[in-house]
Amino acid sequence: MKAQFNKLIILVLVFITIASISPNKFYAVNYSESLAGIVNTQSTALNIRKEASTDSSVVGKLAKGSFVTLISQKGSWWYVRYGDSKYGYCFKDYIQAVNSSYAGYANTVSTSLNVRSDAGLSYSIISKLARNESFVVLSGSGGWSKVLYDGTKVGYVSSNYVGIFSGSSSSSSSTADPISLIVPEFKQRDSRWASVKLGAGGKTLGDIGCLTTCIAMSESYRTGTIIYPDKMASMLKYTYSGDMHWPDNYIQDWSSSLKGIYNKLKSGKPVLVGAKTYSGGQHWVLVVGYNGGSITKSSSYMIHDPATASRKTLSEFYSAYPKFYKTACFS
Repeated sequence: MKAQFNKLIILVLVFITIASISPNKFYAVNYSESLAGIVNTQSTALNIRKEASTDSSVVGKLAKGSFVTLISQKGSWWYVRYGDSKYGYCFKDYIQAVNSSYAGYANTVSTSLNVRSDAGLSYSIISKLARNESFVVLSGSGGWSKVLYDGTKVGYVSSNYVGIFSGSSSSSSSTADPISLIVPEFKQRDSRWASVKLGAGGKTLGDIGCLTTCIAMSESYRTGTIIYPDKMASMLKYTYSGDMHWPDNYIQDWSSSLKGIYNKLKSGKPVLVGAKTYSGGQHWVLVVGYNGGSITKSSSYMIHDPATASRKTLSEFYSAYPKFYKTACFS
């Protein structure tokens, strides 16, 4: 009995430890288009709200002149990171974006990256960044980079260990000829198939069928025939809860490289992209074109979103689902 009790205690401690780890420490891709902002209020602090509305509750405040990490825009609001695993919305009229800043990550092999109080080894270590942990680069000089980390903190790291995302403003902004794949577009909540069940648990295409709908669009393009989502669902296999088993002819890729997506489009293949919200909600879209803008900007990529007609670009998708998950396309 005592042994069983000890095992239970260990399991509880392990669960608490795992739950307390911020996923943002490990998924550098989450902030690949982040930049810095400076609070530009007249005298008072800037409210951080839970949602993008003046009616939403205030969850924090930012002092005038302070830095904050800007993740994405939603109407007249910035979605910001203001602490370790702390997020909210600020009215964008009171934030001046630092357009010269760009997203980076700790490009170390195994150890953490030291953050110092100033540019030099003689200055004190004020924090440590885990391998692949993301931050925003404010400036760089003499082998040192001034960075914004944990949302609002500023320090210095060795430039030798600063990784740069392929989609950041510091990387290549090359362009190419537009690409437009003629892919049929379906919506998962179409009344013709929204009630079709996926798995034995009762979930339907309308509920959780974004991935199935994307596969239906992709397979329709690949085969040159129309395969509606309900037909596609009958051809696929699912777990009890409705999770889809990937078809054998689809290759999954955990890289967030936009150049990789461009190369697949150039070869004539639409690309499935999955991403999540910070609370864990997952969604899939299908990238079907490139508009001729910067290859390394998500706003240059056109999508079919099975959930809504309002999102037309990959950047709009990432604004709603900022945590990249993976891509996939047929072989």
